[in-house]
Amino acid sequence: MQDEIRLGAGGIAALAADVRTRAALGKSALMNRLFDFLLEQSLAGRSPKEVEVAREVFGKDARFDISQDASVRVYIHRLRRKLDEVYRDAPGERLIIPRGEYRLAIAAPAGAEVADAPSPVEGEEAPAPGEGRAPIAIRSRRRSALALLAALLAGLVLGAVLWSLTRPVPAPDRAAAAPFWRPLSAAGRATYLVTGDYYIFGEAREGGQVTRLVREFAINSRADLDQYLMMHPDEYSRYVDLDLHYLPVSAGSALRDIVPVANAATAPARPRVVAMSRMTPEMLKSANIVYVGFLSALGLLRDPLFDASGFEVGASYDELVDRATGKHYVSDWEEIADNRTPHRDYAYLASFPGPSGNRVLIVAGTRDPAVMQAAEIAGDRAQLDRIAAAAGKADAFEALYEVRMMGTLNLDSRLVLARPLKVAGLWQAGVPAQNFPDDPASTPDPGAGPPPAR
Repeated sequence: MQDEIRLGAGGIAALAADVRTRAALGKSALMNRLFDFLLEQSLAGRSPKEVEVAREVFGKDARFDISQDASVRVYIHRLRRKLDEVYRDAPGERLIIPRGEYRLAIAAPAGAEVADAPSPVEGEEAPAPGEGRAPIAIRSRRRSALALLAALLAGLVLGAVLWSLTRPVPAPDRAAAAPFWRPLSAAGRATYLVTGDYYIFGEAREGGQVTRLVREFAINSRADLDQYLMMHPDEYSRYVDLDLHYLPVSAGSALRDIVPVANAATAPARPRVVAMSRMTPEMLKSANIVYVGFLSALGLLRDPLFDASGFEVGASYDELVDRATGKHYVSDWEEIADNRTPHRDYAYLASFPGPSGNRVLIVAGTRDPAVMQAAEIAGDRAQLDRIAAAAGKADAFEALYEVRMMGTLNLDSRLVLARPLKVAGLWQAGVPAQNFPDDPASTPDPGAGPPPAR
């Protein structure tokens, strides 16, 4: 076990300032307020009680009951996870929240085992007796059948990608010279092609045998499942983290169009491909990012994009609402399923500056046909020039296309609008522009039935 280093207020303050500089806590006002409160108390040499945190940070009154309300513990757990992410690949001293306490402390340099950072397999150790805390560890069970299934799915996706990349793509150099791609040519920055993936977990019946894989609308990571089990300890043996993710089928076709253009735009360097679940805040801060996938899988890019966008997400990610006009753009894929009647989907492209002068490009859609169409548009110089002209040649802009399809076959598309993005103060900490459909007020119950449409 690691020994805690007590270097005093100066060391804690310096590490806290570094966490702030990295913008590692995101834009959640509550998360930032919790961090500030713990920092203030730690610098004063205090470790407040849970009821104090509830009162000062969460605005709870005298009726607050720690046995019935786990909000403080949930957010402390989430803050621990945030700090784990900050230091995942960083050696040296780190801030931790000691188990069973509500304060910040400094952990030993890399090389010693970190007691407060659970391993991906074993999870966190159980709370000390008498703390009244729900168990939050998640056991990772890997069954041979599920491992085979995961390998098969990964092989199919990889095969689709490799097959797609062998197909000819017209004039990648010409498309790479368009305003959309041009910012990637800046020397000295890495570029990541980030694919939107989804987290799935297992459901185990009696005896511990995993019998089915679950994709739940509002459980999008191991940390989310961890939080759910913390709030529902009676489900501890039912839901199992398998460390599995999947990509939509549009990934292969979309990368077929994107990779040659991205290669031309970043030459002589080459972009690296990473799943959104593996993207880190440090990547977002320092590298160019090209996101390819569903609007519902934007991950770290979601809040900054919709802070700048003229759209907000409606009842689901199949619906975009124009803030200026109130007009709703809704994919009707769910209403028409006979593969004989044309229906519509929406493709979306955006370009905006990152937090350190890097560039973020979005090539996305509401469903598979729209993602594939967005990738085609991103490889078409004429379409990109049209978007730039419609957006007034703005440095940061967004474009929406209506895509008509029959089944999974794209029939045609039309540009609905293109306009500048509002990027002033984009990367300053603040409250997100909206609540999203996969951020419910209460933790969902995965056993309650099928999730809402993505």
